[in-house]
Amino acid sequence: MSNLFGIGLSGLSAAQAGLNTTSNNISNVNTPGYTRRKTQLSEVAGSQEAGGVQVTGVQRQYAQFLTAQLNAAQSKASATTSHLDQVSQIDNLLSDSTSGLAPRMQSFFDSLSTLAGSPQDSSARNAVLGDAQDMASRFRSFASTLSDMGDAVDKQVKSAVSEVNNNASQIAALNKQITVTQARTGQPPNKLLDQRDELVAKTSKLINVDVTKNDDGSYNLTVGGQSLVDANGSHKLTTVASANDPTQQRLGYVSADGGTREIPNARVTGGEIGGLLSFAADSLAPAQAKLNQTAHDLATAVNAQHEQGTDLNGNPGQALFTTSQPSVYASQNNTGSATLSASFAAGQTDAVTADNYRVKYTGSGYQVTRASDGASVNANFDSASNTLSFGGLNVSVSGNPAQGDTFAVRPLDNAASSFSVAISDPAKLAAAQGGGVGDNKNANALAALQQANVVEGNRSFSDNYSQLVGNIGNQTQSLQVNSDSESALTKELSQAQQSVAGVNLDEENVNLMYYQQMYQANARVIQTASTVFDTVLGLGR
Repeated sequence: MSNLFGIGLSGLSAAQAGLNTTSNNISNVNTPGYTRRKTQLSEVAGSQEAGGVQVTGVQRQYAQFLTAQLNAAQSKASATTSHLDQVSQIDNLLSDSTSGLAPRMQSFFDSLSTLAGSPQDSSARNAVLGDAQDMASRFRSFASTLSDMGDAVDKQVKSAVSEVNNNASQIAALNKQITVTQARTGQPPNKLLDQRDELVAKTSKLINVDVTKNDDGSYNLTVGGQSLVDANGSHKLTTVASANDPTQQRLGYVSADGGTREIPNARVTGGEIGGLLSFAADSLAPAQAKLNQTAHDLATAVNAQHEQGTDLNGNPGQALFTTSQPSVYASQNNTGSATLSASFAAGQTDAVTADNYRVKYTGSGYQVTRASDGASVNANFDSASNTLSFGGLNVSVSGNPAQGDTFAVRPLDNAASSFSVAISDPAKLAAAQGGGVGDNKNANALAALQQANVVEGNRSFSDNYSQLVGNIGNQTQSLQVNSDSESALTKELSQAQQSVAGVNLDEENVNLMYYQQMYQANARVIQTASTVFDTVLGLGR
């Protein structure tokens, strides 16, 4: 008789556990990171006469493979979205048909053509200076906007890195709690496991992380080949100026000794951080370089032609626009005493491109490579004068370099931001070439520069700017297509993952009725046992 009571009581306990689990599922249907639970039941061990049911645990309906796939997809989608959000701003800026730079360049050359028709006309001369100033202002404005975008990206990366570090610290703490709790109770701590997986998912949206599950249930996380969370706890990421080019921000890893190691961009492939770093290197920097190239080549070509003419007073023409000089940055890791300075080689405007360079001292000479792809660049070194020549530049070396010392040479860094009109007197516009009143030869030559293949000897200023607009437009379109595709994939994986781990209210309602009926049935068993027991007692009277 006691067996019948025991069986019924065990059934009541199991049903109550099932009701608790189901109710908890329903309550957390909208809780981020919550994984559906299922009550695990088994027959009570022992003789067949004993019978009964026991709760062996509450199991998370967790699909590790699907979760890993979803995290990877979300990381990739986050990178694409963050890159797309930024490059779309440049696309809108450059392609504006009314406030863009192309209409300003067109107006400037149109005013030169008008001047050629009336070289003595003061209003035509004022129009040239006005359009020149308007164009120069737009160059500076665009340069400032792109620079501000770079600063904003740097801040966003720093903020995201701080969030990654905070998540890593929490994951490390949860690792300890999970292993201790599981060792003490013999059961997986579902709530802690959900919290940890939610933090991993959040971190994946910030940066691509590789996750390894250890035998004790703890997680190891690595980023760019560097350990973020391991048995020793969490480690920190940071941001650093690139050793090879201090103008560029890179992700850094803080080692155990407190030192910082730069993580190459190629290893940071996902998440918001990866997308922002990719935007800075693959979209923003090339856009700035193209804009600077357009400004530099326009200024130098116009100046060269303007200086061949004579102004209204018969004086030789002066430079119409200001020009900047190349910038050189020494690596923070250099050990020698050498410094480099660069200038543009006379008469080699066509040789100057939008490329930046890396100069490395090998111990026996200098190796020059293109910064964008590492391709070798032909360079001549004059040991007598210490002048290194390449890409339309003369680079002077002073001091003694040590083997392995590197320098970043950025020829056109400030060309757009410093672009301005150098003269203010309309009479100093050199429209003539010494031919007296009505001479318009130089004005015609200046206007003809609009169509001349001045940029690298194969395209005009407008073509170069259009190339910039086209490149950004193509990038934006490609990223939009990728974003749409990745969003669809993420949605599919999320649905697949949720089909296993998510709470289905219809299913839980069925479970409620099932456990309710189980509870009621086992109560009937106890009631029956009590009736039988009372009957047996009555027989003894």
